[in-house]
Amino acid sequence: MTTPIERWLIDTNVWIFGLRRDENFPESARVLDEIGSFLVLVPLQVIKELHLNLIDDEMKDFYRLLNKFPDCAEVSWERVPSERVVFCKDRGCRKGDAIIAAYAETLNADLIVSNNRQFLQTVTNLPAEIVTPAQALSRLRSTNAE
Repeated sequence: MTTPIERWLIDTNVWIFGLRRDENFPESARVLDEIGSFLVLVPLQVIKELHLNLIDDEMKDFYRLLNKFPDCAEVSWERVPSERVVFCKDRGCRKGDAIIAAYAETLNADLIVSNNRQFLQTVTNLPAEIVTPAQALSRLRSTNAE
């Protein structure tokens, strides 16, 4: 029996550090290298934040990476329902994090992968588990070992 592929929402900071191969966040690049081992969910909010923070060549790298795995990348151009954002804010998320968490719920994410310490430490009772890139990679290794 085959285990269904997991659905991971990668937070903006992981995309930025990973695409830039930031030596202070090597696990972020490794997570991006593993796309295909999981289905990556890319909500509108992440795309907006990437456009604000990346230069044109980095955005081309982002889209090139998504296009490399058309069956393992799900892009959502829809806005997340505002009541879901409020729900997540009520559980400890700041506004930007609440939008990401609401997308994770709406898109049925198994994981939110983030380097954001506040997101990782203060948010509770969300449907998707929030993990660091290192934890996500460890989870992937344990799943592949089964």
